[in-house]
Amino acid sequence: MYDESTPDKLNAVKLLLAQGDSAQALSLAQGRETKEVRDPELHLAWADILEELGLVEEVILELHLALRDDPGNAGLYARLAEVYLDAGRPARAAQVWAGVAKRFPAQVEAYQHWGELLRDLGDHERARQVWQEGLKNTGQPIFQSLLQDLESQEAAPAPSLGLEAGEQLVPGRHHLVSFTTLFAGREGVYARQWVSPTGETGYTPVSEPLTLKVAENHLLGNYTIGVYPVRLDNTVNFIAFDFDLAKFAVHKAIASRSAWEGLMRRLHQAACRLVDLGAAHELPVYLEDSGFKGRHAWIFLETPVPAGVAKKCGDLLAARLRPLPVEVTAEVFPKQTAVKRGGLGNLIKLPLGFHKRTGRRAVFVQPDGAPYPQQLEFLLTVAKAPRRAVYALIQKMHHPPALTSPTAAPPPSVEAPPDLPWEETTTAEVAPKVPAPLYQPEQDVQFQHLVHKCPVLAALLEKIDRTSLIGKEETLVLIHTVGHLEHGPEAVNELFQRCLNADPTLFLKSRLRGHPMSCPKIRARIPELTSQVACNCTFDLRGNLYPTPLIHLQSLTPQAAEDALHLDSLKFQHLLQEYLKLKKQLRETQILLTQYENQLAQIFQQAGVDSCATAMGTLRCRKDDDGKLIFVLEI
Repeated sequence: MYDESTPDKLNAVKLLLAQGDSAQALSLAQGRETKEVRDPELHLAWADILEELGLVEEVILELHLALRDDPGNAGLYARLAEVYLDAGRPARAAQVWAGVAKRFPAQVEAYQHWGELLRDLGDHERARQVWQEGLKNTGQPIFQSLLQDLESQEAAPAPSLGLEAGEQLVPGRHHLVSFTTLFAGREGVYARQWVSPTGETGYTPVSEPLTLKVAENHLLGNYTIGVYPVRLDNTVNFIAFDFDLAKFAVHKAIASRSAWEGLMRRLHQAACRLVDLGAAHELPVYLEDSGFKGRHAWIFLETPVPAGVAKKCGDLLAARLRPLPVEVTAEVFPKQTAVKRGGLGNLIKLPLGFHKRTGRRAVFVQPDGAPYPQQLEFLLTVAKAPRRAVYALIQKMHHPPALTSPTAAPPPSVEAPPDLPWEETTTAEVAPKVPAPLYQPEQDVQFQHLVHKCPVLAALLEKIDRTSLIGKEETLVLIHTVGHLEHGPEAVNELFQRCLNADPTLFLKSRLRGHPMSCPKIRARIPELTSQVACNCTFDLRGNLYPTPLIHLQSLTPQAAEDALHLDSLKFQHLLQEYLKLKKQLRETQILLTQYENQLAQIFQQAGVDSCATAMGTLRCRKDDDGKLIFVLEI
């Protein structure tokens, strides 16, 4: 039995999570008894674990208990308010900030966030009172600006400038499938837009999946929806940009058609620069008139990419657009690199619906500003950006060039394993005047052989390819194993270039000498990886060697070296895995297709027909040369 007043159970849950046993970790965490424990640090630790497990209500409980035990900790209130917001409960978040303002009457942040939440909820009068109270108690000029903005919003009429509502859209099933596929975001939830009598708008999360029926209601104008881009596995299907007019510009130009149209032309030109920039990097960008005072720009992806990768790509593109006109702002979606279970992240409104404040339909527009003639058919023609183009842009714009020539000893900041010292080179080699040939991992026999033989290094490379991220301990493992190879610096630097968070100061300049990292040390440093693979290689240690992945190089015979460039290569293994996966999917699809065709054949025979009209064309039932019924879809 665990003692709830100690971290025993907490540590047990952490261990289960590290071992990948989330079900047991969840059960153990839900069975904790911490209400009587007076330890704010323990409650905070539980909140972190429970958030990782996706138990939002339990997180809220632990944060309340932490506040009970440490009511003077202002940071706890901010954390609690953030959790409420991620859970789609802005009213409760507002109550939290109200409590902060009452306990800490001089805290500017409390009044600011409290009033902003009330404003977003449509309670302008209460927001005004809160900001007036904040101005009185703190004397900070930010509240004067907030009050002025609020007055301007209430005085400004909803603009009717720009595109009209547009044609009535009557979507077919194939249009709805395309729409929900293109804009698929966080599973099991979407958001509906609302508008208050004062003209203020906002969104309310709806805990339902984005179905074809929901999409149809959006396109028909029954309601307007948005999605949360980051999915449950922290990947995204698209990168989006929100070009908007700044508040001061809206207030200044709202009453003048000519001034408004001039601002919108400048904003549209800024968005078109993104279209040109994307085209130069094989990233098709599509513009949408958002229905009020801006443009959305969309990059649809062939395959989902990690949210961190998408955000980095979007941020780098946005940075290349600067300086923007002073009246124009630009935001990138996704805004988060990851969203924990129970949270939602930031949402973006979807195209082709009506903006609730202006009554205008948000439509896709061409670079000259004119809407595409058939909006629903346009959805079926959009080109998607390949995954490699996203990564290529990041590597080109973000990462420094690889250091492929050994010129100096490894940087001092690279930590060597304390029990496995390695020797630094005493002399620095002079870099050749002729640039070294571009390093190609697929042609590095030692590297390919080592990764093929060591399942831990293979798993680490697979993680880098999947997430474009690398941890501190993983960095050290990579440096102190691969860095010892003949072309180790080039291989390590190549892998670092694929990572969004790699430290440029750790790029290697020369091959490491001395002892590489041992297998036990690797398991101690990255247990979350080693526990998931068969890290149990057997070595002949009669030569007084300690176990290390580099012992695998002893089996690199000339024949093995030749094979390593083919059957052992990472490219071959990746292609093989993808091929087998596709073959399996093809087999399963073929079985399912045969079942459906048999059922359709029975229905056609019973009805006495040989064709029927569908949303995608005419489906005809015929007999082949062997007399077997076959189906042909004439699109």
